[in-house]
Amino acid sequence: MESFKVVIDGKECEAYPGETVLEVAERNGITIPVFCYHRELRPEGACRVCLVEVEGAPRLVTACTLKAMPDMVVKTNTERVRRARAGVIELILNNHTLECPICDKSGECELQMTGFRHGPKKSRYKEPRREKDIVIQGPLIEIDNDRCILCRRCIRMCGENMGNRVLGILNRGYRAYISPFNGDFMESGCEHCGSCVDVCPVGSLLDRAFKYKDRPWRMDKTWTTCLFCGSGCKVEIDSYHGKVKRAVGRIGINDGHNRGYLCVRGKWGWDVIYSDKRLKEPLLRVDGELRRILLEEALKVLKEKIEGRKINLFLESSLTNEELEKIAAVFGTENATSDSLGFYNFLKGFEKVKGTRETDKFSSIYDADAVVVIGDFIEEINPVVSMLLRLAVLQKGKRLLRVGVFPSKKLDSVAFSKLLVDQTEIIDTLKHVILGMIDTSYSSGNRKIDTFIKSLRGKKVSFVVAGTVFFSPEAEEIGKTVAYLSDRVVGGKVVAVPPKANSLKVVNLFRLKHPEELDGDVNVVVNGELERDFPGVELPKAEFTVLFTPFYTPDVSGADLVIPVEVWLEKNGTVDGVDGKLEVKTVLEKEFSLLEVLSQLPVRNTGAESKEAEVERVNEPGQRLLEREKGELLLTVLSNRTGWNSVSYYSKNVAGVAGERVLLLNPEDAPDSEMVKLKVGNGELLISFRKDSSIPKGHAVLRVERFTRDVSEFLRGQFPNLSGIRCQIAEA
Repeated sequence: MESFKVVIDGKECEAYPGETVLEVAERNGITIPVFCYHRELRPEGACRVCLVEVEGAPRLVTACTLKAMPDMVVKTNTERVRRARAGVIELILNNHTLECPICDKSGECELQMTGFRHGPKKSRYKEPRREKDIVIQGPLIEIDNDRCILCRRCIRMCGENMGNRVLGILNRGYRAYISPFNGDFMESGCEHCGSCVDVCPVGSLLDRAFKYKDRPWRMDKTWTTCLFCGSGCKVEIDSYHGKVKRAVGRIGINDGHNRGYLCVRGKWGWDVIYSDKRLKEPLLRVDGELRRILLEEALKVLKEKIEGRKINLFLESSLTNEELEKIAAVFGTENATSDSLGFYNFLKGFEKVKGTRETDKFSSIYDADAVVVIGDFIEEINPVVSMLLRLAVLQKGKRLLRVGVFPSKKLDSVAFSKLLVDQTEIIDTLKHVILGMIDTSYSSGNRKIDTFIKSLRGKKVSFVVAGTVFFSPEAEEIGKTVAYLSDRVVGGKVVAVPPKANSLKVVNLFRLKHPEELDGDVNVVVNGELERDFPGVELPKAEFTVLFTPFYTPDVSGADLVIPVEVWLEKNGTVDGVDGKLEVKTVLEKEFSLLEVLSQLPVRNTGAESKEAEVERVNEPGQRLLEREKGELLLTVLSNRTGWNSVSYYSKNVAGVAGERVLLLNPEDAPDSEMVKLKVGNGELLISFRKDSSIPKGHAVLRVERFTRDVSEFLRGQFPNLSGIRCQIAEA
């Protein structure tokens, strides 16, 4: 791209076509104050505080909307500019409540800083301030309209970037104020990602969990990696005197692949540290009862019980690399299972075609012309990834195409093309695409599929696989098919977004088995909870059961030895994310450390990573496995956005916005009753349902906030499948 020169305040600056004067100035270290502008939002030019003088122009113009032109001469600090800028700030401050001493934004408020630097020394207005006195409180977010400067950042962030359209301006003129359209955050469909709070330049949108808790300038700011899902988002954890006060994304400043965007778990789930269900001391079963013991005694018992015995290892996949390597050394790698078993199956199929399990980084999305997304409910399982895909279209002009079963509000609204097919036809649909890429004259007989194929021809393509794909009985076959297809398009990058934070390390370090295949003498469950991480699984019969857990989970009652460990916010280490090694860092002190406990146990496995048997290579796509009998539905069990991992149960913040448990059915599949009895294999579940026309005929979605015992019993024998489960319904 050819550059050209512009002159800003006497400095010759290099500019590129399409750039604004503000962007050129920022890149060259020239400060122009802004309120409504944000680098993650489209320019609006509403606040007028970024006014600059352009040589030859009759009046001042806004730098955030003015495109740079060759040989343009711009002045940002003339007397005329300073006077106009001070006038704008004076108007904003005229009725802005002066609550800096008690406002949580004080110290990082953009109006406060800009007012000191560019505002008038005193106001000319004599009239008393007019107060709106409109405060709207949600479970996690509060809007104080007395402090609002109507920059519309929050509205644009929620509507354009996040795709939610929860916020808007009600009334006109002085009476205008920001509010959820329905007057209530929950009723308006707010996802509580907190992006509106992060981009608000003043103290109008507030984090209620942080309100009046501390001051921004006093806190220790620690950058770490969120481990609440597989996205691996970079997040700032603010603490004071060893106590966490808040989590902040820093949108537009954060250099992680998430660019500062967070979801409800990453923004507000930090209070799991202070859950009243935290386990405080080791427990040992004596004469049928669990009794409190010292850690030294627990370690002595553990050493005796595991020495010379084969271990049934159950792993939750948000442990650090250092912890997993120590677990492999102490307990072995050959007799293990994990909540990432479905992801392991996908990569196994991928490897059979590609010869490697290594997939590509998030940056592949931006290198491609077209991005093909394969999967459903990505916005629930990996919310930030869904948002990044959306922004690839809105900000980078990428062509998004999606293959799935269920509609997606966030992705389908910006998709160039989408193929929504029956779940039994996913692999066959991808095969049609393969044939269409090989033979330009090929026709599938389906106009939508043929149009989809034409959209990819001649384009550099990246594939993003995420969501419920890894919980399907066809995970391995889809892995083969995607790998085979990626070899037949230009570019052919594949980004596989894991369901958990360190799934990649787990599947590369351990030879995972299905829980029914474990044949050891001692059960060891590390950081896991059977109902939540292994729904439908029973622990194998063993001589002894050891549980490493941060919380007093339902599994504690069935364990013989329970050892407390820390949560990820209290850890230092690394995880293997999609973009490589990601750092986990903390300044918090912890009472119990999994790594320290494991370091005191004898090592049985001196080898490094598990050596998998050589995979038999194939040069063909996968085969369709899913079928259903007449009268059957294909069930997807989906943990709601707040329910993934442990946050909805152990975080009071997140539990306050938890979703309902409900079965969603297409109206044509729904019986004439209020409740249904859902049958899967030998399991039954009595549940209320709701008719939903967005659910395709022949499918059902069971939304749960977390996997409780009755749901786990209902899914007996289905693990690791949570999608494509054959079921029947009966009126109740």
